[in-house]
Amino acid sequence: MMPPGMMPPGMMGAPPGMMPPGMMGGPPPGMMPRGPPRGPPPGMMGGPPGMMGGPPGMRGGPMAPGMPPPNMPPPGMGGMGHGGQAPKPPKAQKDPMEEKSRKWKVLQNKRYGDKRKFGFVDTYKEDMPPEHVRKIIRDHGDMSSKKFRHDKRVYLGALKYVPHAVFKLLENMPMPWEQVRNVKVLYHITGAISFVNEIPWVIEPVYIAQWGTMWIMMRREKRDRRHFKRMRFPPFDDEEPPLDYGDNILDVEPLEAITMELDPEDDESVFEWFYDHKPLQYSKFVNGPSYRRWRLNVPIMSTLYRLANQLQSDLLDPNYFHLFERKSFFTAKALNMAIPGGPKFEPLYRDMDVDEEDWNEFNDINKIIIRHQIRTEYKVQFPFLYNSRPRSVHLMPYHHPPLYYIKADDPDLPAFYFDPVINPISAFRTNAAN
Repeated sequence: MMPPGMMPPGMMGAPPGMMPPGMMGGPPPGMMPRGPPRGPPPGMMGGPPGMMGGPPGMRGGPMAPGMPPPNMPPPGMGGMGHGGQAPKPPKAQKDPMEEKSRKWKVLQNKRYGDKRKFGFVDTYKEDMPPEHVRKIIRDHGDMSSKKFRHDKRVYLGALKYVPHAVFKLLENMPMPWEQVRNVKVLYHITGAISFVNEIPWVIEPVYIAQWGTMWIMMRREKRDRRHFKRMRFPPFDDEEPPLDYGDNILDVEPLEAITMELDPEDDESVFEWFYDHKPLQYSKFVNGPSYRRWRLNVPIMSTLYRLANQLQSDLLDPNYFHLFERKSFFTAKALNMAIPGGPKFEPLYRDMDVDEEDWNEFNDINKIIIRHQIRTEYKVQFPFLYNSRPRSVHLMPYHHPPLYYIKADDPDLPAFYFDPVINPISAFRTNAAN
């Protein structure tokens, strides 16, 4: 116990107005310093009424009496909300379609982008060995198993693309002069669908010449074959499971390709590559692996024309195709007519009705008398003359210069050969006329 009026030990000797030793430099922990406050209390504006501090970076100063403070609405204008706070500006409403579009782009960039985490970039799709897709198809032979019940939506969605898959399969079918053709396949990992992922580009003259030689070889086969076996369609019954490729077809040696023996001298320009798959792909005659553009020289073109002779038409006279070519068909469709012996089209304009046609100067009974019906050929050939309202019609030439070309059967004949079937103009008749 200390006597009354005595200070505790350690706090002796502090003069009046001074803090005791040990408490110099600040208040005890948890205590606020004593003295005038350094700022306005919470919820109060800084400075007395009518006096506002300046904006940040500017020195505050007194304002003229009666003037509204800066950034404040003038008297009489409502600018303060409840509680003396300014109302928040309304948020701009985002378009939901733009938000969906943004999310879709982000999702697709994550799914199909090449960039990966940690700076690692890998190839998007690796070519898998053919055994992989064969195993998938073999495992999915019996689709009634319960383990495939979760993939039903995938299989149902793939049905829409089955016609395209069949089209790509038929499009890339190997030709008769090819023993085997290997193609790239794009397939789904669930075995729902697979596509042949190639386009069979060809060079037109080469392709026609190849089929011209096939025509000759098929005629020879038909002439020499003794026994025929007709194929029964459909080859598989409804209840019969499809044959597995790996068990039944993979190990079977394919039949030999059908090729015609070419002459090393006469067919020298095409002898080396004629039956190759995509011939001349890496030569100077083709633009490259894309196989889009080609330019063949005269010896190659002449040899190809001779090999394709069986498939070339003897009809070179354009007058033979009078009213049976594109422009005539376009005109017939526009006039809603059918050329006799030609194709029939859906009408291009459906507002044409002969019974509802008005009287005009062309069909007035007092001006023209039609004793017989105008033929369809006349209306198509002269659309502006024989039709009241021609629309989207095409004009075609009425006649081409006559062509007296006669195809030579003997390839050894010269290019300009006067065929004896052409009636010559006798020299004595021309002299007599002169």
